[in-house]
Amino acid sequence: MLPILDLYAVWHPGDHEGRRVADWLLAHFCGATYSGLIGGSIEVYMRSEPWTTDSDAPRGMPFQALSTEGPAPARYSAVVPVVGVHLLRAIADSGSGWRDYLDEVVNAAEQDQDVGIFPLRLPGGGGFPSGPLGRCQAIDASAADDPSVLCREVAQQVTQMISSEAIGRLTVFCSHTKKHSVGEEATEVAHIVQRARNRIAATHLAAFVDEADIQPGSDWQADLRRAVSSSSLLAIRTDLYASRDWCQKEMLTAKQSDRPIVMLHAVGESPERGSFLMDHVPVVGYQQTDEESMTRSIDRAVNLLVDRTLRRALWMASEPIRDAVSVDWAPSEAPELVTAIDWIGAHYPDGLDGENVTIMHPDPPLGPSEEELITRLFSLAGVGATVDIVTPRTYADRGGKGL
Repeated sequence: MLPILDLYAVWHPGDHEGRRVADWLLAHFCGATYSGLIGGSIEVYMRSEPWTTDSDAPRGMPFQALSTEGPAPARYSAVVPVVGVHLLRAIADSGSGWRDYLDEVVNAAEQDQDVGIFPLRLPGGGGFPSGPLGRCQAIDASAADDPSVLCREVAQQVTQMISSEAIGRLTVFCSHTKKHSVGEEATEVAHIVQRARNRIAATHLAAFVDEADIQPGSDWQADLRRAVSSSSLLAIRTDLYASRDWCQKEMLTAKQSDRPIVMLHAVGESPERGSFLMDHVPVVGYQQTDEESMTRSIDRAVNLLVDRTLRRALWMASEPIRDAVSVDWAPSEAPELVTAIDWIGAHYPDGLDGENVTIMHPDPPLGPSEEELITRLFSLAGVGATVDIVTPRTYADRGGKGL
């Protein structure tokens, strides 16, 4: 089974920082963040050393090949050329094979929308060459010194390349209440929201904040629902968040639309109340020790949200594989009562008897008690079917084929 995404780090052997960048990409995109998807969703490769004795250029990539020999390319390919002094010199050297090599890579990408080139300029490397890489927009240069920035930038650009829903920049919807707690002023929340907006503005992401992005005279309720259902949700949970009607509606809309969600937990004293709508999402604690800790907390939440968005895009791209094994419902997050009710109502409004319903979601699997509640919900809704809830791993472990 071919992977969905091949990610290549390419660097000149003389630019030793290239190995460090490649290791960062390998550790992140083949680590726990992207585990639990259908096997082989992402593969990370390295291209640096000469491949033949008559050229100093590295091995080609499958999407470059003009023949049927060699491995087939993944559905999508992303290339991160690490541009340092030695690579620039090699490109300028007529005796080097690097210029022709990168020309072929960039030309292939320009002819295939499923291939993306995202160069990273090393500090001290000078400007970009006038040759092939000069036609490609570079990743933020700060990514060369910070693996979290590098991986966020790559994840965002790849998401925008592979997602059929992507229109322009990936948007972060900042969901928040106006007040921090009953006895506090609205400025408490406003400071957190503004800090989040500032951090997002320092990236290539877009932010949606209701008071700033809803235009006067518009149907603001419809605008909010539309924005939530097409964005990635950063829920800024302060003391009153769970009790506010529109915060609940934004969370519910995001879950029913199968959107990525990350909770920034910024409770100051104690929540006025809880809400089952707020559960079942990744949580990042908002550390308020000093300015640096607050900034770092927001960065962690935003970076995780971008990762969850790419994870969802990869899961959606695996639809043909899931269809081949007859999966009925494939949410990008494990099913919960909130999402299961909506799905049952849409697919079995009149009930069902005597058939199987197979639900597949990314790992980790539900616990026995969680799975029992989902199964009971189907029964109470009149869906008298055998409900089978699996992940790619549990499906494969019991002998399932095709993943």
